Parts: sequence; C-alpha cells; structure tokens
Amino acid sequence: MNRRSMVVTCVGISLLAVAAAAADRFVVEAVLVRVNDRIMTMTDFQQRLQVELSQIPEPPTGTQLESFARGLFDSVVNEMILLERAAEKRLKIDDSQVNNAIENLREQNNLQDDAAFEEALQSAGMTVDDLRARYRHSMLLQRTAQSEVTPTEITEQELLQLYEEQKEERYRVPPMVELEQLFFPIAADSSDRDQVLQRARGLVERVRSGSDLRAEATLAGIEVQQLGAIPEGDLRPDLKQTIDGMEENDITDPLETGGGLQVVRLIERRPASFQTFEEVEDAIRREVSMSAYEQQTRGVVERLKGEYLVEINEQRLEEMLQDLAGAA
Repeated sequence: MNRRSMVVTCVGISLLAVAAAAADRFVVEAVLVRVNDRIMTMTDFQQRLQVELSQIPEPPTGTQLESFARGLFDSVVNEMILLERAAEKRLKIDDSQVNNAIENLREQNNLQDDAAFEEALQSAGMTVDDLRARYRHSMLLQRTAQSEVTPTEITEQELLQLYEEQKEERYRVPPMVELEQLFFPIAADSSDRDQVLQRARGLVERVRSGSDLRAEATLAGIEVQQLGAIPEGDLRPDLKQTIDGMEENDITDPLETGGGLQVVRLIERRPASFQTFEEVEDAIRREVSMSAYEQQTRGVVERLKGEYLVEINEQRLEEMLQDLAGAA
C-alpha cells in the first residue's frame, strides 16, 4: 500500500470512528431509562404520554401537565422493573385470559354487538390489537406484583374499628325525602298552559279530598313516577321550600318546571343517619386489602431497584418536563 492510500485509509477509518461515536452518543441521549437491558427512549415515553392524555376529557396543561408527566414517568419506571421481574420468573399471560377480560369488558358495557364494540374502540382511538396489548400488559404487571406480595388478613374487629374512626366523615347520610311525582307536559308555545294547569289543580283537589292518587293519574293518562330518596340539599329551592311545610303523604300544588307542571307527593322523611357497618363492611375490606397490596408492591419495586441496574437520564428528563410546562 502506498503512502497516499494509507493516508486515505486512515482518514476513512477516522471518519467512521467519529460517525460511530456520534451514533453512540445519539443512542445514549435518546435513552431516557434503562432497567438492566430493558430501555425506554424519549420517543417511547412521549408516545405513552400522548396515549394517556388522550384518555382524559380535559388534559392538563402547563405546570399541571409537567406534574402529570412526572407521575407517569415514575409509574412507567416501576412498570419496567416489574416487567423485568416477570421476565426473570418467566411469567406470561395466556390468550384465554386476555379473551376472558375483553369479554367481561364487553358484557359490563353492553358491547356484545360487534359493530358497537368496534365503534367504541374507534372513539377511544384504539384497535382490538391495542386493547389486547393493553390488557396483557396490565395483567402481567398485576400477576408479577401478586407473586411478590403476601395477602393481607384483617379481622372483623379491625374493620369495625376503622368504621368507627371514619364514620362521621365518610358514612354520614344526610336528611332525605322520598318522593313521587306526576308530570303534566305543556306545549312548547305554552298555548295550552291554562288548560293543563286547570287539570292539574283539579287532580290535586280531588286527591286532597280523599281520592286515590294512582286512580286519578290513570284517569288523567299520566304515570306516577318514583323519584326515590333524595337528599334535601339536592332539591330545587322552590320544591324544598314547598316540601318543608308538608306532612308525609301530602301533595304539592302544581309547580312550574321545564316543559310542564309537576305535582309531587312526599312519601317519607328520613332524618340524618349513618350507613350501617354491615352495609360498608365489604367495601372497607376491599379498600384495606388494596391499600396493603399497593404498599407491598411499592416495597417490592424499591427492593428490586436495589437489585437491578436502573439508570435514568435526569438531564433529558428535566428538559422534557420543562418543555411540557412551557408549551402551554
């Protein structure tokens, strides 16, 4: 090889080395998180952030968006750690498990019709494959966490103690009234208002004189509608004022309301009270179990952080978060 060829060759090798070094730097800069050999790039996280934001009716902006993204980032890092643990344990989710989960979703949301199901997916910006991947991902995370934690046992006495401690704040039931109504529709142009008002007043007078409400409603071609038990504080001001002076089984004079006239019967008054322990026992048990499960899962993740190689590009993370905050 002559001297000129050698120089050209050396220059070529040097340029290739520089290009390779630059490529290495680009890859390192693009990696936001590494958990052992599992990585998440800036693009990966930004795509995940967009997916999560698309599920929120009113996505946050400015500093709230920055806070949301930071919380999501922490969650994604924890997911990566659990996924690494799942790989170690060779945990998998069978297709049948995913199929069952999707079938339950469709049943709970009345989406048994394929066309309705497809429409719901499209409105959420998802495909069936996207949904399956999301379920498989979340189920694998849950199974991994469950394989690391110990079920929490809690006695009925402990549940009762929690109930008593939280009773005043969480289980108070406000004063309520149980109501039913008759609704007399009025034409949109109110041309028949006087006639309808006369009919309603006549019905009220006959019922107050001893006539049966349901019989009168049937003769008038009007249905007696059950309104159920309603907190007094949720009543319309005019209706609340009227009911305040009534006895049980009394009915109101016709009241103006949207689209017509309303006659209301007070069935029962219910004073302020508390939900009973028996009514909320199962809910408290689930809440305590979930709290213990989440606490243990956080402990598992913290322990695995000490066992795994976890590297976060803090500089790129802060730059990204600041860009989000300043974008609004």
